[in-house]
Amino acid sequence: MTRSIIACISGACVLSLVIISDASAQTPVVTTPPTLKTLAPGQSVMFDDKRCPAGQIAKYTRAQKRSQIGRRCVHR
Repeated sequence: MTRSIIACISGACVLSLVIISDASAQTPVVTTPPTLKTLAPGQSVMFDDKRCPAGQIAKYTRAQKRSQIGRRCVHR
C-alpha cells in the first residue's frame, strides 16, 4: 500500500515538472517590429511597441494560412 502511494506521488511530481517546463517555454522578445518576412506561419514574438498599457507587451502572431499578423497585449 505504501509503495503504491509513493509511486503515485512520484508520478505526479514528474508529470508536474513536465507541465511546468512546457509552460516556461517563453515567446521570444524581439527588438525590431515583426513583419510577414520575419515570422514563419504560426510563429509568435513579443515586441514593445509602446501601445500597450503599463506592465504589458504586444504579442504578434502570424496566421497559419493567411498573410496576416495578429497583435494583442499580454502581461510580461
